Amino acid sequence: MASGCGSLFGGGGGGCCCSGGCGRKKRSVEEPEFRGIVSRGEQDMLCNSPELKSLIVQSMRSSPELSSKSLQSALEDHDSHRYVVVCSENPFHYSIKHDSAYCGARNGSHYCQAFAI
Repeated sequence: MASGCGSLFGGGGGGCCCSGGCGRKKRSVEEPEFRGIVSRGEQDMLCNSPELKSLIVQSMRSSPELSSKSLQSALEDHDSHRYVVVCSENPFHYSIKHDSAYCGARNGSHYCQAFAI
């Protein structure tokens, strides 16, 4: 006769066993060290480049789509760095390495951010 394991086929599948300690074990998860800069939302237009800020402000148009195209073209004409440009009617949160060029601006209807990659 089989000893008193409560299952017809042996172990219980979800980590249960006859020796006690049933259930799955939780793994500890450590937060990775973050060494960048994080925006705090709508009023937080972080910028580490006055020149980039000027280009963004000059490139803002009537819509996010037109602004992003205008800004991307201005950045390509301006220097050899590559940039990610994001324009949106809603504020957004982001994080970026502290040593990357980045900047943002807002006009009456939308926000634009540019990040050097």
